[in-house]
Amino acid sequence: MGIALFIKRIKIAIETTGGPFGFMAEFSRNLNIIRGRNSAGKSTIVHSILYALGMEELIGAQNAEALTYVLKDHVEYDDTKHYVTRSMVIMEMESKGKTITITRKIKEDGVNPKLVEIQECAVLSKGETAPILYRFLHDGGSAQLREGFYTYLENFLGLQLPMVPHTNGKQVKLYLQYIFAAMAIEQKRGWTDYIANLPYFGVKEARIKIVDFLVGTNVFEMDAIRARLDHESLELNTSWQDTYRAITNDALKSSMKVQKLPRNPVVDFLPSSVSYMKSTLQGLVDLDTYKSNQIQALKKLTNDELKWKDSAPEETLKLIEHETARLQELTVAYEACVGELTLHRAARNANALHQRQAEEELSKNQAAQKLIRYGASLKLDVASDVCPACQQNIGHSLTDLHESTPHMDITTNIDYLKSQIKMLERDTAGIEQSIKETMVVSEELAKRIAQSKDKLRALKADLTTNAVVSKANLRQQLQIEMSIEEASLFLQRNEEQLETLVELSARFKQNLQNRGELPKDHYSDADLAKYDLFGKIFRSNVASFDYHSAPISDIKFNVDNLLPELDKIELREIYRKDFSERKAASTSSSSKSGSNIARESSASDFVRLIWSYILTLYETSAHFTVNGNHPGFILLDEPGQHSMATKSQLALLQKLSASKNLQSIVAASFDDSDATYNEATHNVQFKLIHLGDKAIVPNGDTVLTGD
Repeated sequence: MGIALFIKRIKIAIETTGGPFGFMAEFSRNLNIIRGRNSAGKSTIVHSILYALGMEELIGAQNAEALTYVLKDHVEYDDTKHYVTRSMVIMEMESKGKTITITRKIKEDGVNPKLVEIQECAVLSKGETAPILYRFLHDGGSAQLREGFYTYLENFLGLQLPMVPHTNGKQVKLYLQYIFAAMAIEQKRGWTDYIANLPYFGVKEARIKIVDFLVGTNVFEMDAIRARLDHESLELNTSWQDTYRAITNDALKSSMKVQKLPRNPVVDFLPSSVSYMKSTLQGLVDLDTYKSNQIQALKKLTNDELKWKDSAPEETLKLIEHETARLQELTVAYEACVGELTLHRAARNANALHQRQAEEELSKNQAAQKLIRYGASLKLDVASDVCPACQQNIGHSLTDLHESTPHMDITTNIDYLKSQIKMLERDTAGIEQSIKETMVVSEELAKRIAQSKDKLRALKADLTTNAVVSKANLRQQLQIEMSIEEASLFLQRNEEQLETLVELSARFKQNLQNRGELPKDHYSDADLAKYDLFGKIFRSNVASFDYHSAPISDIKFNVDNLLPELDKIELREIYRKDFSERKAASTSSSSKSGSNIARESSASDFVRLIWSYILTLYETSAHFTVNGNHPGFILLDEPGQHSMATKSQLALLQKLSASKNLQSIVAASFDDSDATYNEATHNVQFKLIHLGDKAIVPNGDTVLTGD
């Protein structure tokens, strides 16, 4: 896409108790080298560039917290501390023919560093003026709203950042900070991974998304559709589960059970396939049969109502005796239910205690396992079950000293505890369901006991009344009518819920159809061709930077994780390295057939791999067959890590200088050696910004720092 970001000038203005201090420099469109000895302030300039761009999170913090003390606390000059009262960074840059000047305050009373001032003119180079546009950053909406700085910067650079899936299931815009993480490498942590210092914004597989965007693949549209379908599927499943629980809970409260109701979404759901069973003293009865029986009972009571006055008291006494026996049965059943509920609650409490104990044991065992693993990495004898003093075998348990019975090792114990916790969780869930069902049964029994007592009172009243109509008969009719109405209302409520499931089923079917129409492969043939080119350019760069840890021809590019790997080699170390170096060079890999090339490289060779990766991102994007989205800017702070060979640094600078549509800024000390500097820059075209003892000097913001 050609050069999209060209930093023209930077000015650091600091007011102190000892007068004005600062720094100012002008950059070329191609390679720029900021040379200075260690502690001269190279990183201060790099940090200031990132701060002006709103990218200080790549250093590790937001706002002034990310910057060195000289920009916000005090300036040391001539063995005297001059305390900072006010400071700011002003940077002029160009993109696609348009020049803007950004001013961002570091320290100033009454001004929040989240506020950025923008003038759409060349303030530093030409002294132009323009109305100030105020934008904000590091706050909600700074990448979405028109007033947000990242929105402005994205539009200024001509980027169209894609939507990517967030860990919460929603779609968010790919953060601009992620893009700059692949272009700006700071000294302290930037050389620890291919794209290091990624701020955590909750984007899944952020590094892969960065590479896909810079190289210009077409995966984002398909990924957005997949993510939308995944999110929709999750919502459908949640809605279905909610409706399922609503139906079953409603049934429980009405002493019913639902049968043939799918727990999870299904295609072409039919409400007619669902049936209901009513719980009675005689057992489960089909709901339609129950309603029919209740209607018949109501008719019988209506007929008996007219005969009641002519009936003898003996008949009423028999009814009282029958109802008394029924009340006794209900009371016994209720007491048994209460006892069962007590047992369930006791079992739940016991399970909770056992689960807590298992989780504590698991935590202790996992901590012990970590210590053993770290010890094994350090090759400690005790981690291999060997006494470092006498070389005798030692176990993981004190009982090993006196018993020959085998004990589980830590790994087996951890697996056992995990399975035990899962078993207890499942058991607890079952107990909770049993408690819920038992409580519903007990409530129903309590309700029937109350009804039976009411009926007994009415029957006893009938023995001494001269009324034409039996109170007991009327009360029983009322209870039956209420039970019939309750069943009808339950069915009516469920009809609405079942219609909801029909709608969810149709949406689920459409979701599956849409998912089936998506391409099976993640990358198209055109995208795979881009990554094939990426692999070729990467190997070429690795070779030119004098990489020696593995044969160049064995290096392959894995399109699954977008990392270079060694082909057909598993966990093979090319160099024997100590623990700290191996830890620094290691990085994860998703490949099953190859080994991560970072683990197979010396420390300096891994830095060469990072050089190659960062530069290949630009070169692939800029290739005429690709036309990707790289802004054409690279910032490297001390790329010569781990006593890097001078000829490798020369190769890097030659590459950067030869890339005519790339602006690169390299801050380097060259081991504080003129000979190393001359050798590393031999026949390289670049603009030199040579620092003195200190970058920040009195009135330094008024004079350009140059050769």
